[in-house]
Amino acid sequence: MPVEPSTTRFTKTPGNSFVLPEHKLVYVSTTKVACTSLKWMVADLAGEDLEVFRNGSSGVQSRLMTIHRGRGRFRHTTGLNKMTPEQVAEINPENGWFVFGLLRDPWSRLWSAWQSKFLVRHHRYRTNFEDAPFFPRVPQRASDVVEDFARFVELHPWTSDPILRNDNHFHTQMRWLAPDRIPYTKVYDLRDFSTFTADLHAHLRGVGKDQELYLPRANETPLPMTREVMGGGVKEAIEELYKEDFDAYGHRWDFGSLKFAADGWNRDAIAHAAYHTVANDWIDHVNKTGKQWRHERDELARRQRAARKRLRRAEAEARRLRAENRRVQSRGRGRSLAGRVARAARSPKASLGRLTGRLRGRLLRRA
Repeated sequence: MPVEPSTTRFTKTPGNSFVLPEHKLVYVSTTKVACTSLKWMVADLAGEDLEVFRNGSSGVQSRLMTIHRGRGRFRHTTGLNKMTPEQVAEINPENGWFVFGLLRDPWSRLWSAWQSKFLVRHHRYRTNFEDAPFFPRVPQRASDVVEDFARFVELHPWTSDPILRNDNHFHTQMRWLAPDRIPYTKVYDLRDFSTFTADLHAHLRGVGKDQELYLPRANETPLPMTREVMGGGVKEAIEELYKEDFDAYGHRWDFGSLKFAADGWNRDAIAHAAYHTVANDWIDHVNKTGKQWRHERDELARRQRAARKRLRRAEAEARRLRAENRRVQSRGRGRSLAGRVARAARSPKASLGRLTGRLRGRLLRRA
């Protein structure tokens, strides 16, 4: 039974949402559905400093992917989960808000996710799964790719592996879109992207915020999907694994109308895919080396701070000891004078004679 947007109020305030209050705009993101491009678009609309996202080191293939490095870099957007119930209650298409999400047929979405994370050996996935039975080979021929993707679907590790079970790239889209709990203006299909951008421009004009949309494209999938990839029961397995998506939006997707490349990628295509694995291996090496250097730098800085602290304590102790030494010397001089007075008191006649002699000498010199 289709589950189109069917609620008039929020009964869920997800963290994968981007709210631009001045634009009366809410984007609910779904991984592997143009989310890289759409996050850049949102950041640009919000007036974010885009260089903040691009700068810094990261183990990704391009600077476009740095938009995913954390919500803390967004200064002018918020999330539904960060807003008060009163603020959320005001967000509704009937109040002039544009609340949108995008989805994609699960066949091509899973194919894209597998390529970008496993086939090209994204550094995190290589670190966590390199020895797993579903981890693909560096492709040498087209059949390697077809067989390894089929094995991945057959084992469907995202349903059992404790790490992959929490990986957004392999969740059902309904888990994130929740159209029965979020009052969307519309949930668009990725194939209707031009319709989405036209509707968005119309909304932005209505609130006096229209501008050219910044939608850079990040292509992490070197190999286009072929019918061969979906053969041997893979298509049907995906339909069962993503039954929730198909039950909700399957009426939008026609497998026969999908765009397929010719079966059996040529040698250049396979070499291009293999190149991505080499590039990611090097990126992983550089990223790990950089992390090691940063760790060593931070450790040296920590030691330097500790040494400076010890030095300050030593200098303070030296000042204290010098002051104490001066006090001791002062007391020593006082004791010496007192001793002379005491000795004079014990021999008053001798002292008087010495004093008389000194006075006589002075008087004679003056004469």
